Amino acid sequence: MPSPALARDLPVTNVDFSCRLPVVSWNPDVVRAEQGAFITFPAGRFANDPNGTMVDQQNGFATTVPPVLSGQGGGFYDRAAKRWVPASPAATLADGSAYAYVSYNGTFVAHIVNVATGDVRSFGLGSLDRPEVMDFAAGGVFLSSPSAMGGPGEGVWLLNPTTGSVSQVSAAHRVWAVRDGRAWVARLDPRDKTVWPPSELQSADSLAQVDLATGAETQWFYRAGAYPWMVGLVSGRPLISFGSASGQSEVRLIDQPGSDGKLIYSGSLVFDGYFQSYQGDGDRIWLGGEGGIYLYRPDRGIQRVFAYDATSGSGRGIHPGGICL
Repeated sequence: MPSPALARDLPVTNVDFSCRLPVVSWNPDVVRAEQGAFITFPAGRFANDPNGTMVDQQNGFATTVPPVLSGQGGGFYDRAAKRWVPASPAATLADGSAYAYVSYNGTFVAHIVNVATGDVRSFGLGSLDRPEVMDFAAGGVFLSSPSAMGGPGEGVWLLNPTTGSVSQVSAAHRVWAVRDGRAWVARLDPRDKTVWPPSELQSADSLAQVDLATGAETQWFYRAGAYPWMVGLVSGRPLISFGSASGQSEVRLIDQPGSDGKLIYSGSLVFDGYFQSYQGDGDRIWLGGEGGIYLYRPDRGIQRVFAYDATSGSGRGIHPGGICL
């Protein structure tokens, strides 16, 4: 597997299959908008979708084609509705028919948006502290209070998308993600005797899953002295990143409790600094960032399959907006 100084230094590799990958780019120097596009493989041809512009506005982004859809950004291509949505897949029902987001204008308000019609139902969230949508499932919209430092948040609440009622379903601490009635949380294992350097972010060396119905907690990953930063979930499995004092980093896909996981990347790359988003696609994982679109396959490792020229720290970048069509 290649281990370059930076992932953006990888040469572009042509893939050996045909598909059309939805992507979303962000270039604030040109226009304050997220732009939906498609990359056609194996040629690697990039084409903006004229219906894929999601303009920056107060409290988020909005599409430019009717019916206008507003949201918090992130952006992906809703295959069922055949249109771009200014929200994350996690905040969208599995059938693509509706999504949820939270806005703030003196108070926090949750919005449930019908993708086909653009109709919106809005509900005040009372005293919840900076709530974010973690999951939108058949049982309702799961919310959590995020960390101000970008790490795991606190507590899980459930919003009824019909009545607007909100109830706390778990007081779980340090919540990374919620999916399928379970919360993924950061933990510090008492076996670890590491002397951690001073930090505002509470130390952690493990990742656990909490059943929201029973409170039962199961450790999925543990490594003494390493902080497993959770990137997200790929087909229900956690994708984590952690670094070392030497500057090396690892990305692993954890497939079962107690597993050391599958190594996705090992090298000098800081995963969160370059890969800003990801998309599971069968046994493939698409990754995006300042350097372009990257593809992980178990038999090939990680490869850069589309180059995107962005200056580090510029805010520009590109990320996958769905699975290959």
